[in-house]
Amino acid sequence: MTRSLRSLLALAILATLTAPARAQRPDSLVLRLAAMTAVTGYEDAMADSLRALLPGARTDRAGNVVWTRGSGAPVRVAICPLDEVGYVVGGITAEGYLTLRRVGATPMGPLFDQFLEGQRVTVFGRRGPVAGVVAVRSTHLQRGRVAGADEPFSLDNAFVDVGAASPAGVAALGIELLVPLAREKRPHRYGDGLLAAPFAVQRAACAALVVAVQRAAASPGGAAATGEPAGTAVAVFARRRHFSHDGAGFALLEAAGPLRGAAPMTIALVGGAAPPDSLGTGAVLQAADSIFVPGGARATSAWSLPARYARSPVETVSLRDVAALADRLAAFLGGAR
Repeated sequence: MTRSLRSLLALAILATLTAPARAQRPDSLVLRLAAMTAVTGYEDAMADSLRALLPGARTDRAGNVVWTRGSGAPVRVAICPLDEVGYVVGGITAEGYLTLRRVGATPMGPLFDQFLEGQRVTVFGRRGPVAGVVAVRSTHLQRGRVAGADEPFSLDNAFVDVGAASPAGVAALGIELLVPLAREKRPHRYGDGLLAAPFAVQRAACAALVVAVQRAAASPGGAAATGEPAGTAVAVFARRRHFSHDGAGFALLEAAGPLRGAAPMTIALVGGAAPPDSLGTGAVLQAADSIFVPGGARATSAWSLPARYARSPVETVSLRDVAALADRLAAFLGGAR
């Protein structure tokens, strides 16, 4: 390869890397995000991926990914949580099995841990992801026992097999105490534009907010071109939602800044699951939710996606609803529809 050809190739690659991100299709982005894992407190990989998708985004001191446009009052803030309730390695047995502890304070219902039994999981060790499986009761030892006599599966019964036979074998895989673990993610599209995955609602809502930010960033006229009021538009991809909105609280305090107490702030929380009767109609529903805002009360609304089988491994959303939410968020932030 000649020097001139190498120079042209280098310039082409540089132009690609520095070009503004184009607004992506919500459906492809939902699939991408739904395949990712971000256990509460371990959101680094997800945050890095989102920051790469958002032109002009930054990471604040709490680790949230924040995009800001404009200045002054009023302030409009759209918040989507990054994290999910999951597990960390709580112990390693002499036989090389992993025991688990749950991470995240949000109540998930009695079946959440039971969904783990016999399932494939991914352990995010120091040397990269490691595949594992949660052991099940021996069918041989269960013979002759009265059906229903045993207690249901619980987290205390969860032993994860990663193919190691000793603690030393576990350490060789890069697995140590407190590394995160979650069900293996296999997003599945089916029916008329439906998508099923664990935490599909949160991932779909964040995909919609990414698309809205990309549209707003690509809109030359910004808020004035779309008839939105002047002021500041902020999009926050917040960490630690399942620790009492800890990351979002910090982001809101920062967004208010010197305007605190003197300017109205409208907050849109996105990512909740609404009743499934409007699934696929393109509706964005209002739901009751609240968040503590340091420095005073603010107007808060929660925009929720209809979902089936909420908080299960097959939580289902409609891609038509996700597209509608992206349109709503783009208008809210002052970007092009």
